[in-house]
Amino acid sequence: MIMKRIYTLILAALALLSSCTGNKKAEENVETLRIGVMPSVDHLPLAIAQEQHYFDSLGLNVELVRFTSPMERDAALQAGELDGTISDYTTVMTQNAKGLSVKLLSSTDGLFSFIVNPKSGIKTLADLKGKKVALSSNTVIEFATDQVLAKAKLEPTDITKVEVQKIPLRLEMVAKGEVDAAILPQPFAQIAQEKGLVALKDVLLPGSEETLVTGLALDSKRTEGKDAAIQKLIKGYNQGADYLNNNEIAHWAPVVAKELKVDENVVSHMSFGYFSPITSPQAKSIDAVAKWLKAKALIPNDYKAENCIMGGI
Repeated sequence: MIMKRIYTLILAALALLSSCTGNKKAEENVETLRIGVMPSVDHLPLAIAQEQHYFDSLGLNVELVRFTSPMERDAALQAGELDGTISDYTTVMTQNAKGLSVKLLSSTDGLFSFIVNPKSGIKTLADLKGKKVALSSNTVIEFATDQVLAKAKLEPTDITKVEVQKIPLRLEMVAKGEVDAAILPQPFAQIAQEKGLVALKDVLLPGSEETLVTGLALDSKRTEGKDAAIQKLIKGYNQGADYLNNNEIAHWAPVVAKELKVDENVVSHMSFGYFSPITSPQAKSIDAVAKWLKAKALIPNDYKAENCIMGGI
């Protein structure tokens, strides 16, 4: 009887040991992708996918590495600390042209508004002529500004470009009347409107060419041989986008507030467009960015825009 009990205990111990070993091996087999993000709307599908444990269910560990400075984010990518980032076309193309192995996997859904001081007299894009516009040079914001001006048949020289690197400072300067206008991303655009500033109507609409300028980029060298992990990343991202599209904002406002570092009240007043699934960047948008960068001598004239697109996925 005693021997039978000992035998049973031994079997139970072996089963437990086997289970622990199996779990450990399973954990060891889970790949990790580290993605650098900023407090911006375009990374929300990733944040929701993480919050809803979509990546966990797919057997993928996604670490969202949060930055408040794009310079710090880009430095981490160049140092090999990240597998990818939520970035923008101008940055990725410039990095790629300099030899960095970063390529765009997908476009993302950035939200921007052309914010003006109501005392500036600006009602339409045509009214921007002769006005002061805050921006950061050689960035996606300057690109978007020039694209918007072109729609109104204005030249970049028709406005006075005021160099302001930090987005909160741009907002403050528009509010104080030190400049007349600025393109601001969400959530800063909503904060600006709550301060009494105005967003120009029918400008920078979600999905328009000048807003399709942000994307999910991966380091093609660091992710080489990780096709299965990338497919899981795509699937989890798409599930996150579906959740955002199919649930009321009340369900995900707390996550958004945390990610964007704002109050839930600000989030509740924001207008979100459709969150697209993983989609290869449009050639038209990529070509427009390449043409603009070449005109400013930021990339070589013989650079091929398609070089910054990740293929074979």
